[in-house]
Amino acid sequence: MQHELNYFFRMLYTKDMDIESAVKNLMNNNRRKVGDYQFTAPASDIYPFQWLWDSCFHAIILSHFDIVSAKKELEAVLAHPLPSGLLPHMSYWHTNGEVLPNWGREERGNLINATWKAEGTSSISQPPLIALAVLRVYEVDYDIEFLHKVYPALYRYFAYLQKERTFNSDSLLYIINPDESGEDNSPRFDGTLGLPPKHTANESLDKRIELMEKNTECDFEAKICMSKHFGIADVSFNVIYVEALQAMAKITLKLGLILESAKYTQQANIVQGDILSLLRYKDLFLSYNHVNKKHIQVLTWNIFMPLYGGLLTQEEARTLVDTYLRSPNFFKSDFGVTTTAKNEPAYDASDGFWRGPIWLAPHWFIFKGLKRYGFDAEAAELKEATIRVIEKSGLREHYHPDTGQGLGAVDFTWGGLVLDMN
Repeated sequence: MQHELNYFFRMLYTKDMDIESAVKNLMNNNRRKVGDYQFTAPASDIYPFQWLWDSCFHAIILSHFDIVSAKKELEAVLAHPLPSGLLPHMSYWHTNGEVLPNWGREERGNLINATWKAEGTSSISQPPLIALAVLRVYEVDYDIEFLHKVYPALYRYFAYLQKERTFNSDSLLYIINPDESGEDNSPRFDGTLGLPPKHTANESLDKRIELMEKNTECDFEAKICMSKHFGIADVSFNVIYVEALQAMAKITLKLGLILESAKYTQQANIVQGDILSLLRYKDLFLSYNHVNKKHIQVLTWNIFMPLYGGLLTQEEARTLVDTYLRSPNFFKSDFGVTTTAKNEPAYDASDGFWRGPIWLAPHWFIFKGLKRYGFDAEAAELKEATIRVIEKSGLREHYHPDTGQGLGAVDFTWGGLVLDMN
């Protein structure tokens, strides 16, 4: 990995760094333009393409200081829907007529060599944060033309999700690949992939590529793939879905589509009810594996997503925060919230990717959930930890929870979400 130690990078790793300026510079440095489109690469050297929920994070970050670029980010990620209406989790943009170079099989956590059966994109998706990002951007300058421009693709995507990603008689959405959760190698998917709690990154990648090949064999027909190979009603995915449906209700109301707005509100209520009845396991909400008909009893950070979605009573929320979030036996560290509970056999703080290290998008979700329930002191503490780890190690992909050492990609954009932790 090559980096010139110019002024920007020296500033980035100074303890007295101006985080807002560092974020602005990073977003500008990672900006890519292809024809009339513009997007932000999460990290220039390791992640040069466009990802669905990454671009949603980028738009939220950009909405604080560059609303024009925020809109362009979302317009770009909505530019390549599949014929079904699915928004792919990756778009391989062409630059100067050439496809951006693909990564090799050795690249951890990225299924690039698999056959997607799609031109220039993947054939799987990511959590439907897109409606929330669109609404956030709209609420900055109330550009109704922007809503008119992006709504057709949004409508088709949410129609696809409701039609093709539900299973049995419930309204929950099911993912067909761990990467659709946004947390490629999270230990909550180990059992379904046939992996033990302790395994190498390459073993995880091999299993996920094997699954992708099975997805290819069933032609990415989600209901068939879910039934045969991998179908998980993930807590995070579904909590975000409910919030996104509520955002769609607001978007359609702004567009004067009153009946559509009512339908999105009704669907949000139905999905919320199914989360409460089907994903609750004892005192927690846990993802559900359709293949073996069991809840996945692995503690990862997504047990806190019901805070974000407002699914708990005040007493339940307080118990969740006190028992799990604030306990060093589970998720609390000096630099924030671990992605996997420390008492899990899969926990790996130094080289675990989503199996222990701190990621800052989960910090953002948890912060919003804490604020929603009025846990202002806990939210402030989490924001302080976020700032502390950025000041120590810069804007990195993830961090060691005990030392704050930066891990993974350098100059990674997700840390910019700290600007939205208010």
